[in-house]
This record gives sequence, structure tokens and C-alpha cells, in this order.
Amino acid sequence: MRGRILFILLIQVAHVQSLEEVNGYLGDSVTLPSGGNPSWKLSVINWSIFPNVTFIASYRNGNKNTDRLSRYKGRLDLNTSSGDLTIRNLTRDDDMEYTVDLIDTERNNIVNKINVTVLKHLQKPTINTISSKSTEEGCWIWLRCTTADESVNFSWEVEPDSVLYTTNRDGVLSAILNSTQTHITCISSKNNETAQSSVSQKCYDRKPQPQPLPRDRFGLHGFIALVAALIIMLIPITNWKGERKTLLKKSSLLCFSSSK
Repeated sequence: MRGRILFILLIQVAHVQSLEEVNGYLGDSVTLPSGGNPSWKLSVINWSIFPNVTFIASYRNGNKNTDRLSRYKGRLDLNTSSGDLTIRNLTRDDDMEYTVDLIDTERNNIVNKINVTVLKHLQKPTINTISSKSTEEGCWIWLRCTTADESVNFSWEVEPDSVLYTTNRDGVLSAILNSTQTHITCISSKNNETAQSSVSQKCYDRKPQPQPLPRDRFGLHGFIALVAALIIMLIPITNWKGERKTLLKKSSLLCFSSSK
């Protein structure tokens, strides 16, 4: 009897390892490692959550059950060889601590804890043009990279490599372009994840166009107006000369008639 009690106590004394951190992304799948000895042949696997030990997946006597809790129904996959648990279609509610209890056929026992952090994938950043300016050397352009994600780092890639540019921590890039097509990429990164957006830029006019002087701008219009004014002035003069000739002719005829 004493031997049986001692044997039961030995089974109940489990080796608990340190907490392991696992990251997953919303909508993706994540695998929680059991941490068991690869040489073990597992006979019992219990995955649970919460301090009250709510079982979500188990394996015993050759039977596997992954639908023990409704919130995980259809989303769990239990590897009965390694004891690893895969959670599919991650939600925010899956962000918590999980406990796995393993027993092999030799009655070796181990308990591990895994903390799952559910992250959100980074959104593609947005590239906006702050300003641009044409010079004799080419076109200066200033771009800003923004994103709705917090605590991200920005970096830039510019092709071809011959393009001169500078950047700062706020996601601003300034570059001088020429007539060659330039491919500019902004990369945001956080927790070993990256997202990126790209734009193509080209300098179409390397020199600023000179502004026309007021004399040049209005010279043609002024000339046309002057000609029109002269024509208007000449019309009454011409009419007056015609009328004068007619009057003189009539006067001559009257004088000739009187002399007779």
C-alpha cells in the first residue's frame, strides 16, 4: 500500500519549466510548443487556460479532443507525438497564458506555460509629397512616410543607387532627381515585421522656366490695340475728305451755271 502511495506521489510531482513567449497575428495561425522531450512517447496531453484549469484540448488513452471549449471549436490542432498545439484564426481573446501538462508512457511528467501575444499586422505606410523644386542641378523633392501604426521605425530604399538623398527619424526623405526614373520605397518595421509602399518619381524639367516680362507679356496686345485705334481714327478723316471733294465739285458746277 505504501509503495502505491509513493508511486502516485511521484507522478503528481511534475517538473515545471519557465514561461515561454510566443507571438501570433490576428487571423493567422500560431503553434504553441509543448516543450516535451522528443524521446518521450506521450500518453497524456492536457492543454488548459485560466487559473481554474479550463481544458481546451486533451489526449488520453489514444483519444484526442480539441472541441472541449466552444470558443476554440474548429480552431485547434493537437499533435499527439510532440504535444504541440496549433491555434488557427487568432483573435484578440486568444492573447493569454496557456498551460500544457504532459505524461509519457514511463510516467514522466512535465508542465510548461506559454504566453501568447496576439499582434496586428502592420499597415502599408503612405508616402506624401511635402514639396518639390526645380534647380539647375535637377529636381529637389521632399517626401514624408506616415502610418496609423504606433512605435514603428521608418527606413527608405532608393533606386538607382546614384540618386543622392537624406532621411530622418520622422520618416522624411529629401532627394535630388534627374531625368532618370527613380523608384522610392518607404519601409515601416516593428517586432520583426515590415510593411512597405513605393512611388516612382522623375524630374521632367531640370531648369526653372523664366517668367515673361510685363513688356513681353503685353506687347502683342498693345500693338493690336494701337492698330485698331489708328483705323478708328482714320475712318472719319477719310469720310470727311470724301465729303469735302463732293462739296467742292458741287460749288464749281454752281459757279459755272451762274456765269452763263
